[in-house]
Amino acid sequence: MLVPDGLYKWISTQNHNLPLIALLTFGMPKMLVRGIYEGNSGKSLWGGKKACVTLSFDCDFPEDAEDMPSVIRMLERYKVKASFAAVGHWVEKYPNEYAMVKEYGHELMNHTYSHPDNEILNPGRKFRYISAAEKLEEIERCHEVCRRMFGVEMTGLRIPHFKHLFSDDIYPLLKQTGYVYSSSTWLTNTTSRGLPFMGPENIVEFPLATCPLHPFTVFDTWHSLNATRLSHRIMHRGPEAYLELFEELIAIGKRTGSYINIYMDPLDVKKIPGFERMLELLSDPELIVTTYEDYLAGGLPIVGARGA
Repeated sequence: MLVPDGLYKWISTQNHNLPLIALLTFGMPKMLVRGIYEGNSGKSLWGGKKACVTLSFDCDFPEDAEDMPSVIRMLERYKVKASFAAVGHWVEKYPNEYAMVKEYGHELMNHTYSHPDNEILNPGRKFRYISAAEKLEEIERCHEVCRRMFGVEMTGLRIPHFKHLFSDDIYPLLKQTGYVYSSSTWLTNTTSRGLPFMGPENIVEFPLATCPLHPFTVFDTWHSLNATRLSHRIMHRGPEAYLELFEELIAIGKRTGSYINIYMDPLDVKKIPGFERMLELLSDPELIVTTYEDYLAGGLPIVGARGA
């Protein structure tokens, strides 16, 4: 059932409304997620393909870097290209692992230099609440590390963490840096029905998919496998449930002609025996599977763009 535009717009303003979030999460989570994506049905957005998917990885910890080679080799077997959100400090500590991202044709995206609030590198300093000058330094320092070490000129950013740590003040900083995109918000915090859209300062925003059982939570491996919050644990738990929900999102994307934007943590891949099954699904010739950079280079749809 389609979620009407007016209702969807209102829902996107309610991410602090805990009673409403609880009502929708425990009452009709899948219906809400499907109903939002249903707004893309009949638009024929993908040149004859049924849907478009981006797979990305957030590399926040040393264990992520250590597991990247095995993840990249599996991606190579299935010819799937992905985007890797890189923390500059770990790039310096694990140069060989991060060099593989470029070597195998994947995308590096900026995830700041020290990932403020990372319990190892920068504990207790949330990105949203540091000064604009500090935010800019975090972005520019990570960019310079990847340029110096690999000759890569990154073009986009994912802020550390999501939810209430996201704010629009990041966009002027991205414009100042010369970046063209962000992937830092989520389906139910936006009104584009999951499609990339033109945000402030002409920065393209790629909203992430939310969990079909937690429609106000980004669909990621952390909340599926590692979260301690009771609401996450009682709705679904474990790698089998994660794989089922991944399959459901891909099926929703194909049925509604949508863009499905999913991120994982590399350190969690080894916990998911079905990861290669996920890559098989992404190898479907009816799908476009693309990085953020390649999405933009390919002229794929952007809501609110001139001529769109």
